[in-house]
Amino acid sequence: MIWRIAKNEFLLHLMTFKFAAGTVVCIILTAVFMPILVKDYQQRLHTYDENVSYNEAELHKVVVYKNITPTIYRRPSVLAAFSQGLEKQLGNSATINYNEVPEIGAGSVNHYMSIFSIFDASLIFKIVLSVLALLVAYDAVSGERERGTLRLLLSGSAARYQVLLGKLLAGLMVLVVPVAVAFALGLAIALSFRMVGLTGSDWIRVAIMFLASLVFVATVYNLGLLFSCLARRSAVSLVLSLFLWIVFVLVIPNGSVYLATQLLPVESEDKVNEQIALLQRDSQREFQKESQASGRTIPPGSSSTSDAVSCGGFGHGYIRSCNDVLMEYNLIRYGIGVPIEIKYAEKYAEAEYGRLRTLFEQRRRANNFARTSPMFLYESMMSALAGTDMASFQHFIEGVRGYRKDIIEYIRARTDNFRAAIFFTPCTKEEMVTRPRGDDAPPLDLSDLPRFRYEVDMAGIRRRVVVDLGLLVFENLLFFTLAFLAFVRYDVR
Repeated sequence: MIWRIAKNEFLLHLMTFKFAAGTVVCIILTAVFMPILVKDYQQRLHTYDENVSYNEAELHKVVVYKNITPTIYRRPSVLAAFSQGLEKQLGNSATINYNEVPEIGAGSVNHYMSIFSIFDASLIFKIVLSVLALLVAYDAVSGERERGTLRLLLSGSAARYQVLLGKLLAGLMVLVVPVAVAFALGLAIALSFRMVGLTGSDWIRVAIMFLASLVFVATVYNLGLLFSCLARRSAVSLVLSLFLWIVFVLVIPNGSVYLATQLLPVESEDKVNEQIALLQRDSQREFQKESQASGRTIPPGSSSTSDAVSCGGFGHGYIRSCNDVLMEYNLIRYGIGVPIEIKYAEKYAEAEYGRLRTLFEQRRRANNFARTSPMFLYESMMSALAGTDMASFQHFIEGVRGYRKDIIEYIRARTDNFRAAIFFTPCTKEEMVTRPRGDDAPPLDLSDLPRFRYEVDMAGIRRRVVVDLGLLVFENLLFFTLAFLAFVRYDVR
């Protein structure tokens, strides 16, 4: 009986204008915007390859260890066409410096809380398919009561649970069609472009995206089915469904941001700057103390000029010749000063991170509040699977921080803890005066320099997706359970 009801309902839905219009709109939007999104990915990938090549070329120009300051770039996500997330709102690069710890900027975090969504495939599903799911469901029960067919159906051998399960099955069968067509079309368009290829891991994530999309439209369908079982007129059911849809799409996500910012105010930037200014004074005092303890002080006349060139790699120069006074000045400045700068760079980062930690906590609380919305859960899953959510960028930055420490230790080991002249000049003390100015110093042998290796945090993605998918399934079951309880008491007269 359930299958017979489902088949009849399915065939009736296929012949409706709302199904045809919703499916056509979804196909047209996918066909129009997917090529734009994929071309954008190609351009960003081309820029990424150019930047990586530039890094390699500059490494072959490095003459002194101080100039090893490569910029690490995050490879654009091939799945960003399905969910842009924060791909364009957060920085995709970080420069390695011994006196600075890479961090996501506070301004970028605020961009995360933007009201406006970026257009991508997930937005098509979130808007078009969710509205289609409501249009399919809003008159599933109330519409039949108005037409008088519901009483006729229940007067036969069909039980109420069979009728409701049949309608649920029919609705899901109908909604699978536009979801599958849109995914297939989007993948076909993406794979037709040069430079676009999917690995085994990418295909698994695409499959999970498809599954998440099905669960999402099923949840919205059950929401519409609930109101159809609560209202006696289909017009009332439609109005209530669309009202709650607006609440889920706009009010809850953005209201959650406002609520989180009110409950957890952010420390003023001026206070952070004051902390950094105090740390800078401490750093200067420690430098003076270490210099005095070593018996070496900045010699008079250390402002004497030197012969420097600007071709030492990554836009930096190096000292090619200078007098003994300036040579001694640089040996003290770097030998004593660099370890202190490295230590205080961590302290500066900790002072700045105190404010960022509050912003991250705001975001976490806002996300937790917004998880009452199936639309937010779906968007969160899609961006996590695409590797374009905030956690993915934080994972990248953490990897860059670890790489920075590797680079510092590499330079430390080859410059006697930054005390050797090769840290800032290719010349020895004797060569500083005798070396001909026209000579160009040979580049360093950096064949053993540690290379940055970044891998997608699949374990973290799984954890985030499992939580959100579990909540979405729970909301799905909750809406259907409430719909069933309402239908059991529904007056068919």
